[in-house]
Amino acid sequence: MRESSLSNLAFRLPDRDAGMGSARSLLKSPVRMAKSIASVAPVILKDIRAALDSRSDEKARQAMTAAQPRSPLKTLGVRPAFIKTIAKDVATKHRASIDYAVAVALVDVAVSRKTREEILVALEILERFRREFEPTLLASLDKWSSLAEDAEVAEFLGARVAAPALALDPARMPMVRKWAKVKSVGKRRLAVLAASGLVTEGRREAAAVLDLCEILLHEETPLLVAGVASLLKDTTKVDAKAVQDFLFRRSIDGNPDILRAGSENLDAARRAALIAKLEAQAALTTTGAFAAAGR
Repeated sequence: MRESSLSNLAFRLPDRDAGMGSARSLLKSPVRMAKSIASVAPVILKDIRAALDSRSDEKARQAMTAAQPRSPLKTLGVRPAFIKTIAKDVATKHRASIDYAVAVALVDVAVSRKTREEILVALEILERFRREFEPTLLASLDKWSSLAEDAEVAEFLGARVAAPALALDPARMPMVRKWAKVKSVGKRRLAVLAASGLVTEGRREAAAVLDLCEILLHEETPLLVAGVASLLKDTTKVDAKAVQDFLFRRSIDGNPDILRAGSENLDAARRAALIAKLEAQAALTTTGAFAAAGR
């Protein structure tokens, strides 16, 4: 089997649904498999870029750049509505070439180029193989997390890739807690989105999620305040007693906005008691501040 070049791709991975003749059989030759994947991914990305360029808009590019001035990524000005369509078209065109391993390699190549729309299309294609996600994907996610300062990429990466990948291997939660402790708002948001995979779709890892919420309970960034509160609400559906105990214990020093919003799924009486406690503490704080000012 000859290696292909970027301009003349001769090699095609077999259809992933073709049974014993699928790409899985190529694992007998790991070196050949790796070389084949490495040659296929750039060819697919070339088609992705061509499709994106045909949809780019300068006014949209300027608006997107202004909306995220701190994003580490370049943008082509392709509107979000076209991303899924392009991903579907490219996946259909390269159906015989793309399997899970190629999709992961495609994201790797796109990440190295640091162009938002290329990365989003590659992630859309990867998500098509969600049922084939493996715990080893988390190692790639740790590398890709450097892109989390871009809000669009962080949202997709966290909710649609990191969350299901973490659900496969909750023991990797220390990596997610590491994201929660850094200065990067994007990585902290990525941690919240990833952790949601442990308390949705029937999973019940409430203790691990509450450990993460403990780290983030002082957040003041509006996006993260809403994110942590949403995570607490999801966790309540899994273990209401654990969340209730957590909220009352941390009502002394946690951000009241997170505690109040995060308690929405508690029993009405218990939530009323928590809010009353928060309001009483706020009144004491205000009274103490006035007293100190009058001295």
